[in-house]
Amino acid sequence: MAGTSITVCLPAGAADDVEAAVAEAMAPFEIDHTAGDDRDIWDAWYVSGGTAHGGGFTVLPGREHDSRLLHEIPGRWWRPGSQATPNEFGWCAGGPRGLLDFSASREEAAELAEAAWQRWHELARELPEPRARDVFRARRRTDPGYSREQAAADYRAQPLLRAFEDYLETLPTERYWWGFLRSMDPVTDIGPASLEEFLVRTLPSALNTRNVLTLDGWWHEDGAPGIHGACPSPAACPHTPGVPAGQDHVDAYLLDLPADTLLVNVHCHV
Repeated sequence: MAGTSITVCLPAGAADDVEAAVAEAMAPFEIDHTAGDDRDIWDAWYVSGGTAHGGGFTVLPGREHDSRLLHEIPGRWWRPGSQATPNEFGWCAGGPRGLLDFSASREEAAELAEAAWQRWHELARELPEPRARDVFRARRRTDPGYSREQAAADYRAQPLLRAFEDYLETLPTERYWWGFLRSMDPVTDIGPASLEEFLVRTLPSALNTRNVLTLDGWWHEDGAPGIHGACPSPAACPHTPGVPAGQDHVDAYLLDLPADTLLVNVHCHV
């Protein structure tokens, strides 16, 4: 199923019926073949998030049990009767902006990446030299009985890989992209790289990126210029979006919203 997620911004008063408010905000962008391709974006949606790296939000420490936090209702829009699922501790599908943790930063990401780089080299001085992931993949091509699962297990069982993975579990990376420091092969991506090279390779994708549907009805996706739900097409829109194109501007917009603004993570079938 092709899909995308978007943060829908709602006024505080929408808390009485969040789903109805989301439906109203999303309505101008439903695929109905009346407003042109630019505004024909989704044909189904549901409130999603609430699990680690599930597209939702991390919660500020100490606010994990606040009753105003929203829960995922999987497939509710196209499967009537679906029930909300419990949030994992520290995660939610949305809620008042003031309860959500937006403290992840490029500066902290750089500190975490530098710490990981240093720890890998410390461990490498103490433990046997590991083989790269590609070595195990190459064996799969020549040995039909060597499964993908066994190759992954053998790669990760190497002492240096095990010790480094244990170290990564101690780093506070929950607020960052799910693959931050974990989607690489450290044997090839950290071992031969200088710290500067590693940071250049790692930091551009460290922060989560969000699409946003603003309070005044602008749909911003992938940092592109917004599409105004009140106008028939971008070409016919005389209005200037309040959020300039670019992910940094989207992030700043969310941070600057009043603390009682509701942010809802919505997954769309597109």
